[in-house]
Amino acid sequence: TLILFLTAPLLAQDIFEEAVSGTPQDEIEVRDKSYELNGYFRGVFYGGKIPEKDETELKSGYGEAALKFRVRKQNFGDAFADIRFRRGSEFDEYVSEINLREAYVNTYIGNFDFRFGHQIVVWGRADGLNPTDNISPKNMLVRSVDEDDRREGNFLFRSFYNIQPFRMEAIWIPAYAASALPLRITALPAGITLAEEEYPDANLKNSAAAVKVNFELASFDGSVSYFNGFNPLPGINAAIPDSATISILPQAYRMHAAGADFSTTIGSLGLRGELAYKTPHKNHKKYIYIPNPDLQYIVGADKEFGDFCIIFQYVGKYVFDFEKLSKPQTLEDQLNYELALYNRMFSSQLNEITHAISFRPAWMLMYETLNLELSGLYNFTTGEFFIKPKVTYDIADALTFTLGGELYTGPDETLYGTIDESLSAIFIELKTSF
Repeated sequence: TLILFLTAPLLAQDIFEEAVSGTPQDEIEVRDKSYELNGYFRGVFYGGKIPEKDETELKSGYGEAALKFRVRKQNFGDAFADIRFRRGSEFDEYVSEINLREAYVNTYIGNFDFRFGHQIVVWGRADGLNPTDNISPKNMLVRSVDEDDRREGNFLFRSFYNIQPFRMEAIWIPAYAASALPLRITALPAGITLAEEEYPDANLKNSAAAVKVNFELASFDGSVSYFNGFNPLPGINAAIPDSATISILPQAYRMHAAGADFSTTIGSLGLRGELAYKTPHKNHKKYIYIPNPDLQYIVGADKEFGDFCIIFQYVGKYVFDFEKLSKPQTLEDQLNYELALYNRMFSSQLNEITHAISFRPAWMLMYETLNLELSGLYNFTTGEFFIKPKVTYDIADALTFTLGGELYTGPDETLYGTIDESLSAIFIELKTSF
């Protein structure tokens, strides 16, 4: 009653001002709104083959709700949070979780911008594959129609200095967060078990830092960047042997990474490119979980033809100090061989020089209510192949139905050949947003 009594004069004043100005009250609220709230609800199903059986299984099935908040404080700053609520089944295990995907605060002081909190950082201008993207971890086991859901956040401090046409960026990552390796869904060779990971603690000497300089011109965008810290993608090390078995565990390593990227247009053709040189702090020949220095490079083009568009990229990698793996002669050699092989698979260093292509054609039909998309990757060197067809139909405003699939395939002793039966699946999603 007290609140109504105190706010009644203000309400009357608002109504009077609205009548005088002729501006509807809802338009005034939208224009002056200091916060935003949106999100979605969705149901997701993934089904595929049971490994080593001619039967199918539920790979993942869950319901999820997402809430996204943004609060503005005039021109001084804002804050953002993304919360996910999920419940269902995944990889034959029950899941019920609340995931604070991002939560950070921005403040703007002159030419400086500061962002502080749990956040996801995406670097690189190539499509899908970004060799300069070394800040935020990823989880390739996430079963989601949206590829960006594989990105995970980390607590960090991010700052910008804006002076056209340059935008300088500095990042400090005080604590390590690792990407998820698909070891728990991989059939490990006989005599090898999986142990707990070994990652750096919160000691500030284990923190990481990165800098980036963006330059944005009318017809050309580009950047150069440098990262010094633990690689979010860990290697695989061996634990102390126990009787006739050996335990393996993910273990992080420090590295330097220098990179550059660009995007431009020539007429109606878009061009993009990205490269990164990575080298570890420690001697890679001494530690089996540390990969060799390498240089990865991507050059691509994109083109639109009315409602049809396509992105095509060449993906290459050169591994320094490369040596072929020798076939094992004893049981001890076999275990070392398997360990070295897994490290090369996850770091994409099976060959000295690798050649691959990626592609993403998309076609909008029926007045942009039906979207056909096909993304894929073919590695000419290893014979690995990935394809993801997807059909999305807008049933009504902010209500979509998606049907598609993910297929991984490759020879034995390659990454896609190892995870093909565990991750290949068809998927269905029904989603409504607000």
